[in-house]
Order: sequence, then C-alpha cells, then structure tokens
Amino acid sequence: MNQSSSTYYDESSMFHGSLSRIMGTRFDLILTGVESEHSARIWESIQNELEYLDHILNRFDPDSEISVINNRAGNSPVKVNNEMWHILQECGEYHQRTFGLFDITLSDFSQVAFNEKEYTVLFLQPGLLIDLGGYAKGYAMKKLVNILKTNNVENCFVDFGLSAIFALGHHPYGDSWKVSIENPFHKGEILGEIALKNSALSTSGNTPNYSGHIINPLSRKFNTERKLICVESDDPVEAEVLTTALIAADTIQKKKLVTQFDIKQILDYNL
Repeated sequence: MNQSSSTYYDESSMFHGSLSRIMGTRFDLILTGVESEHSARIWESIQNELEYLDHILNRFDPDSEISVINNRAGNSPVKVNNEMWHILQECGEYHQRTFGLFDITLSDFSQVAFNEKEYTVLFLQPGLLIDLGGYAKGYAMKKLVNILKTNNVENCFVDFGLSAIFALGHHPYGDSWKVSIENPFHKGEILGEIALKNSALSTSGNTPNYSGHIINPLSRKFNTERKLICVESDDPVEAEVLTTALIAADTIQKKKLVTQFDIKQILDYNL
C-alpha cells in the first residue's frame, strides 16, 4: 500500500515529501526556499499527477488504461485518450531513433497498428504486450518538472528510487545537487558522483534483486552482464529512453545510438 509523508523544516525553509510506492518505486521530492503552505499545495498537485499517471501507465494494475489495451487490442481495435495516443506515438518515434533498441513491446513495435482518425490501437501479433517501464518515469518526471516550474520553484530535487532523477537549480549549500552512484552489488561502494543542475539523470542495469530483465529486442538475447549505465540529459524522457536502449545494445549499436541524442554525459560501469 502506498504511504505518503511530508515534513517542512522551518529553520531551513525546506520541504520533503515522499511516497512509499508509486510507479513501481519510492518517490521523493525536496523543495528549498518555498514557504510551507505553498509547498503543501505543490505536494498535493504532485501526488495527484503521480496517482493519475500510475493508474493509466501501470500494466500491473488490471484497471489501468495500458492494461485495457493489453487485454483487448489483440482481438479488436481499442480507442485510447489523447494523452495515451501521444505517449504511444512518442514511443514509436523513439523506436525509430534508437534503431529499434527501444521497443515498448519488447518484441516488434511494427506489429502495433494505429488508426489516426479513430485514435485506436490494434495488435497484429498474438501475445503482444506493451510495457512502458522504460519510459513512464521519464514521462512523469517531465510533467512534474512542468508543475514545479509553473509554481515558480527554482531549486528542487525530484527522485524516483534513484533510477530517475531531476535536479532543478541548486542545493542550499552548493551550486548544484550532488548525486552519488552506488554499486548495487557492493553496498557502500561509490562508483562516482555527478553534479546535477537543471538536468535529469537516468540509471539502468542489472542489480542483485532485479537481474535478467534486460533484453535486446533485435537479437532477442538477454543481457545478464553486471553493468550500470547512467545518462545525464536536459530531457528526462530522453535520458530514460537512452539508458533503456544502451543497456540492451552491443558495442556497435551503442556507438550509433549516442549520435541520435543531445546528451550531457554517459557513465558506463562494469560491476
């Protein structure tokens, strides 16, 4: 069950809100220099947006819109709302930009038929499923950052379980927000540190509790290597899409991928 908590620290004008489980992970928000009542209103808006997105994008929720598509699109066209249509079209564009390495079907995106006049989706291949796991947090992050900027927030730290982060402005005691990259196989071992300012960081890889889930949709081979890839970008969606594609790619594919995106840096760790 998802639990929400929040604390405002008057002495430092800092707000910390957290959700124990949303979009498959823990969520944390830190605001600095925002007064208490305004922080509470922002937090309510953030929670509402996250709960809405979780309900439409979570394929493990049987009532979510993506679950309805997965359950019905194999038999007949399923009409989707404007936002879901935009999401699926954007995923199609990223599928092309990554030469097929980013594939929300994990099989063959070309087997999803779109009717632009009716806004319907139809699966042409039996057993096809859509999984937005390598996109959803980046998409949510982009919407949350827009909410924060609309509310005139200048300095904040937004975090989905350390796998998707956006840092706006700077920490109260520095000119950026420092993020440490920890080795998931050796707790306490720091692989590196990134100074984020007005940018997103996405991390993908195999971990002790979550391994063998990475598949190259072109070769159909699973990647079981102990690797971690971090991508920093101005765009949280592109950061997540690129880490998803890079972690599955071979050496030649990686070289092609990085030419397709405007990124700040890539960190590639062998664990």
